[in-house]
Amino acid sequence: MEYLVGAGLGLAVGAFATVVGFDRGRAFYPVVLVVVASYYDLFAVLGGSMPALGIETLGLVAFAAVAVLGFRTNLWWVVAALAAHGIQDLFHASLVDNPGVPPWWPAFCMTFDLAAAAWLAARLIRGRRVSSPGHGVFAAALAAGALFGTSASAAPPASVAQADGHAVAYQVQGQGRPVLVLISGLGDGMASFRDVAPDLAAHATVILYDRAGYGGSGAPAGPRDAAAVARELEALLAASGVPGPYILAGHSIGGLYAEYFAAHHPDAVAGLILEESRPAGFTARCRAAGLSMCVATPAMMTFAPQGAQAEVAALEATVAQVDALAPATGKPVLVLSRAPGPKPFDSLWTQAQSDLAARYPGALHRTAPAGGHYVHRDQRAWFVGEVTAFLATVR
Repeated sequence: MEYLVGAGLGLAVGAFATVVGFDRGRAFYPVVLVVVASYYDLFAVLGGSMPALGIETLGLVAFAAVAVLGFRTNLWWVVAALAAHGIQDLFHASLVDNPGVPPWWPAFCMTFDLAAAAWLAARLIRGRRVSSPGHGVFAAALAAGALFGTSASAAPPASVAQADGHAVAYQVQGQGRPVLVLISGLGDGMASFRDVAPDLAAHATVILYDRAGYGGSGAPAGPRDAAAVARELEALLAASGVPGPYILAGHSIGGLYAEYFAAHHPDAVAGLILEESRPAGFTARCRAAGLSMCVATPAMMTFAPQGAQAEVAALEATVAQVDALAPATGKPVLVLSRAPGPKPFDSLWTQAQSDLAARYPGALHRTAPAGGHYVHRDQRAWFVGEVTAFLATVR
């Protein structure tokens, strides 16, 4: 029983961390390693054995050092250390006389360690391998179903088109005019909009898709700057068979891509919706203000989809491309931003959203009553209401 419980709990912790996003931070599994390794010290204290405590502490220091190494360099060190700790559990009783260790602990801890190591290894491999059509869609649907308690069959099946040399998974929901194209933020595929798309599809034709390296779309080839994303979107829209003009709705970095596409294809775009869009000059303003965490780093994207890693690598080029453009004019624009927060970063972001709206004369700027960066999730009803009202004016 100890083996089954350990393996099951190790996999459950990994799955939970993946679904809720805990393991998007590099520190999650190194912390797990340190916590697991510390239990033998606890047992030595409970058993009242100072010699055992000294030996166990040496082991804890060694595993903690590997955890730090993995956190700062490569998480494969943590995979190896978790597996090594599991092997140590198997032979621990013959190596250390620790009277406080429960008889069931070595078997439980060994299978927990090995299961956690296997899950982390799978996450690292998935973050770097070539996506295959269908696999990512299944994974995204599975994660969303686990989180929200819905079945994967609730969403319409994805279609696949060839765009810019790779497969692109997409969905078309609803019918009629106008046509709304949803462009997700960094690290998100079309699953990000799965809850609001059906509501919006009652008022428009809605197209949502996975960019290269996300979900069911193929791996990115070459730099993933705004120009590459625009080429992909242009080919996808042509392949979808849904004629324009289109209203582009971009969330976060998706707003940068929407701005770039609209400037280069003015006849194909009827309007813009910029939800918590990252203004082109925000990184520079953030750094000038002396704030930290102004931009995602490659280390922060360790567990992110392959497409997200490529987009972060090309973010500087994307910002330069959008900043150099004259914004599309004569189009209705809606800017949706989150409720202001108390921190300096929040104040700067709020001002940047106002400046973004000012970039488009006549733009509407609406601020959500509460919630965070994912307005379409945190304030779903409010978001749908604002978007549908905007669609009515464009129609």
